[in-house]
Amino acid sequence: MFLVALLLALTGLPAAAQDAVYLIRHAEKELSGADPALTPEGRQRALAWAEMLRHAGLDAIITSDALRTRQTGGIIADALGLEASALPREDIAGLLDVLEFDHEADTVLIVGHAETIPRILAKLGLSEDMSIDQSAFANLFVVLRPASDDPVHLHLQMP
Repeated sequence: MFLVALLLALTGLPAAAQDAVYLIRHAEKELSGADPALTPEGRQRALAWAEMLRHAGLDAIITSDALRTRQTGGIIADALGLEASALPREDIAGLLDVLEFDHEADTVLIVGHAETIPRILAKLGLSEDMSIDQSAFANLFVVLRPASDDPVHLHLQMP
């Protein structure tokens, strides 16, 4: 709980540029199909993410175009009274442009994939190599001051 309070305090500071970008992986998905939907457990996790992020001051939610990310982001958006928009899964450059030009002063949640989140974090200034296990759904990555020369990275786990 202390970490969440600290995170909220840090992201609530006024700044001319984007304060924070939050990243999560889509919630648990069905194991079959070309574009699988969320499982009942995945829907529950998305609701838990919404509750956890309720006071984070999110302005926008961006997902990939995959059904599971759109469902995860949609559940969170509905719970928080926001809209979610989708971009092509592999268009990391397009996502960064949207962050920089369309959401430059917003606090944004990105719902991505185990394969895309490490690449997005690298583009936001995370200097270490990382990977996300295919069975991991509880990671919350936060990049504070992503457009600065000295961004701060936090890696939290959903309880």
